[in-house]
Amino acid sequence: MMRPPGGISSAHAPDLDLPARFMALGMVGLLAVAVLAPFAVPLFAGSFSDLRLLAFVHLNTLGVVAAVILGATYQLVPVVLQTPLASVRVGRASFWTFLAGLAFLLPGLLTLQHWAMGTGATLLVVAFGLYIWVVGTTLRRAERWDVVAWHLAVGLAGLAGGIVAGLLLAGSKGNGFLGAMTYPLLGVHVTFLLAGWVPVLLAGVAYRLVGMFTLAEDALWRPAAWGGLVLMAGGAWLLVAAFLLRTDAALRLAGALAIAAGQVLFAAQLVHLYRVRRRRGFDVHIPFALVAAAGGLVAAVLLVAGMALGLRPSSALWVAVVWLALGGLAETAIQGFFYKIATFLVWLHRYAPLAGRQRVPRLEEMYHRRLAVAGWLLWTAGMVLSLAVAPLGSAALGHVAGVVLAAGVGCFLANVGRIAGHGLPNVTVWMSRTSTRPVGPGATEDGVVS
Repeated sequence: MMRPPGGISSAHAPDLDLPARFMALGMVGLLAVAVLAPFAVPLFAGSFSDLRLLAFVHLNTLGVVAAVILGATYQLVPVVLQTPLASVRVGRASFWTFLAGLAFLLPGLLTLQHWAMGTGATLLVVAFGLYIWVVGTTLRRAERWDVVAWHLAVGLAGLAGGIVAGLLLAGSKGNGFLGAMTYPLLGVHVTFLLAGWVPVLLAGVAYRLVGMFTLAEDALWRPAAWGGLVLMAGGAWLLVAAFLLRTDAALRLAGALAIAAGQVLFAAQLVHLYRVRRRRGFDVHIPFALVAAAGGLVAAVLLVAGMALGLRPSSALWVAVVWLALGGLAETAIQGFFYKIATFLVWLHRYAPLAGRQRVPRLEEMYHRRLAVAGWLLWTAGMVLSLAVAPLGSAALGHVAGVVLAAGVGCFLANVGRIAGHGLPNVTVWMSRTSTRPVGPGATEDGVVS
């Protein structure tokens, strides 16, 4: 009988509805990003004082990146740790609280309604708190921690710091109690989330997923993985300390350099795993992952440059750094890994019971490969064009970049719809009746896998 690819699910994984609802929310958020991109990317020449840009950034951070990360970790953490989630019920509660927080915070940011921002921020803090409790308790119950588990734990600490800083910033919007500490705390908020949480967690997840996808898990350079974790997380916390203590530029530069060095080790690790992979041939997640690593590297280099030059918080360079961390690193990686994770979960749900009894599709047959490649090319081109908006000061270029990014997202979401469609019973019947060739290892001429 044909077996599904292992590694993404196990007896310890939660019911599919828990990760699926977060991932579905992330896809809705990505659709909103695509719709707004032609109007939002021209704002990249400005600063975060523009409320429209601030709302767009939070749409990406919370509506896309955070939503998908929460769903993916709910699925992967129990598999990585071989330990059931501490509470699936609390995980479901975190989704509804998270959704309600988004519904208040994003409109509140755009309209500067302080009560909406405060309500949304409070609900999001509760949602993230529930998530941290579930994942943290699951980590605590695990019998053995490896380098991936440590990435998850350190990333949780960065998330906790970021949401506390965000709550203080949201509260200060109404009465300004932070005073002169507003900009330093904004730096703390951004650093915790985009340096201490997102890249740290993505690196740990990538080490496990890429190793599994390429059959090269034993080729992981563990000293480099540990070194990258120490540098990325240590640099982020050093930068946070520099912001809070309002120290001289040397400490901020040291933190930025450590983050950049960690990104170099992460990128080198990915390239190494792909070079020695045992599963050869083209895999659509690979170009996405490599572009994501490049986005993280460029963001880190620009961070170092900004700290070395002592640029003010209003500089457009910081917009580029944040956008590269969100779009270039996180959202690019999300698209690439989604092609692997979503197809497997849908396959497991719909086709695993049928394997060996009738024809079922391979994972790569559940989406259009050419459309996936076109989406990668368009998204990458849009990212490059969007980075030229600030230096050229061209709103017209911003509109073009936004349209190209939207087209790339459109290709991706079209494939997401096709993958999701395989979960419908009528699609299963269609596949079983129209497939004309055997699938999977050991397939016979009639398509039944022994």
